[in-house]
Amino acid sequence: MAHQATSKKSIKPVTLTLTVEAKRINENGTFSGFEVKSVKGPNSTFKAAIPPQGGGAIYLKVDSMEGLTVLPDGDTGTATTKVKLF
Repeated sequence: MAHQATSKKSIKPVTLTLTVEAKRINENGTFSGFEVKSVKGPNSTFKAAIPPQGGGAIYLKVDSMEGLTVLPDGDTGTATTKVKLF
């Protein structure tokens, strides 16, 4: 069974604010044991999830497109020519 990737669209940049509380630190100074304290995003459906077995992953999601501006498909950058060193 093949996995099908979700489709993606470019959006106008938005600011996402996530406040977490760390409950552990290792001998190298890496924090872990996070708990989400507050989230602020483009609309009221913005949420964050930190799975306990996620290896430090933090998932951010909205359930509504309200407050988001989808950009038209097309050129996402300026075409450049590769410089040859020799």
